[in-house]
Amino acid sequence: MMKAWKILWMFYFVSTLLHAAPLQQAQPWLGVAIDEKGKGGILIKSVLNKTPAEKAGLKSGDLITAIDSSPVQNREELMVILRGKGVGNSVTVHFTRQGKVDKKTLKLEALPDRVELMQKQVMDKPLPPLKVVTVLDRKTLTHADLMGKVSIVEFWATWCPACRSAIPRLNEWTKAHPKIQIIGITDESEALVKEFLKTEKMNYTVAIDAEQSLQTALQIGSIPTFLLVDSKGIVRDIALGAGDYLEALLKKAEGLNASP
Repeated sequence: MMKAWKILWMFYFVSTLLHAAPLQQAQPWLGVAIDEKGKGGILIKSVLNKTPAEKAGLKSGDLITAIDSSPVQNREELMVILRGKGVGNSVTVHFTRQGKVDKKTLKLEALPDRVELMQKQVMDKPLPPLKVVTVLDRKTLTHADLMGKVSIVEFWATWCPACRSAIPRLNEWTKAHPKIQIIGITDESEALVKEFLKTEKMNYTVAIDAEQSLQTALQIGSIPTFLLVDSKGIVRDIALGAGDYLEALLKKAEGLNASP
């Protein structure tokens, strides 16, 4: 009798878990990186490949002024309007391009999974232009510094617990694999990072991307994010998060480095 009761209780518990999460509306998106500092609208910083915006012909530098008949000035207004329209429906994007008023009609698509999105955008493609400044010696690193060697590019921050938890493993790993360079990139201030390094040792290159140029080009939305880049500057793997995901990327880096 007791066993039957336990089975019924477990069934109820599992059923409750399965039905606990409320349904959510599919999130629509345009597929653009935006700059809210644009005057009179939302400035498009970049357009992602194979997205509604690219299919419609929107371009970097376009200033979005309205969706259908609703003016937009910031990200929040844009998202409210897009959610109100919903995935699968068409909207008309009003914008200015080099001072000329124009409009494009596009069909809203569902926001893809972050990993899937990054894989589509950067996997097996050249890393976007790199220009970061190292913290210790203020040296400017560019794409040329990646050529001829396998590299791991990490996006991290001092405030990120998962990023901090990965530091000891990266220290250990880089000591065992000195031919593979690791570049940890943050958008925080030099003073803040230097203060952090007084108590947290990082035995690999730490650099600052103050303009968030690479972060924006790659659409980095979560950290830590790791990119495996081959000796020709091509992105060969992506890991969002540390732990097992990082270990899998490190293993691929070892294999890539061993390849002729």
